[in-house]
Amino acid sequence: MDFGLTDEQEQLQKEVKRFADNEIRPNAVEYDVEEKFPHDIVDEAAEMGLVGMSIPIDYGGAGYDPISNILVGEELFAADPGIGLSIMACSFGTENIIEFGTEDQKERFLPDVASGDAISGAAISEPDTGSDVSSISTRAEKDGDEYVINGNKMWITNGTVGDFFTVLCKTDPEAEGRYNGFSQIVVEA
Repeated sequence: MDFGLTDEQEQLQKEVKRFADNEIRPNAVEYDVEEKFPHDIVDEAAEMGLVGMSIPIDYGGAGYDPISNILVGEELFAADPGIGLSIMACSFGTENIIEFGTEDQKERFLPDVASGDAISGAAISEPDTGSDVSSISTRAEKDGDEYVINGNKMWITNGTVGDFFTVLCKTDPEAEGRYNGFSQIVVEA
């Protein structure tokens, strides 16, 4: 079994390192001091395909494999963990849309995240349960074609900058098993 990097992965790693060294490293302190989101750097990363790394090519993403994602993350975080996370978290929540979303949801949300035109987020943690997903109390009840969500979330990834969020809710309180009866519902900001 070959554990070496492919030529494409080595090239990607070099390109991301160059980007991180030229764009992230020189500006990191400024963003930390000013406590602001690095929109301009995220836009540049999106142009390179770094925002939608895991999003399939069919939906405008780079369609990178897990090793390529790790290589990108390694170089971004080496330059600055805060900005690296800002770039990589722009697509947080899209994993569930890719895996479980309807075709309409995939076409509606994924291309905009991949291009940098939208930022996704996720609302999972709650004040009384933290990140213990099996104990969340937020409920979603079907009302016609929509869901009505009642509950409280905190530590929402991209909460101040996101355009839409996947919100973890209990949709079947009667479901047996600690981890059953949950859904993630897409909510636009």
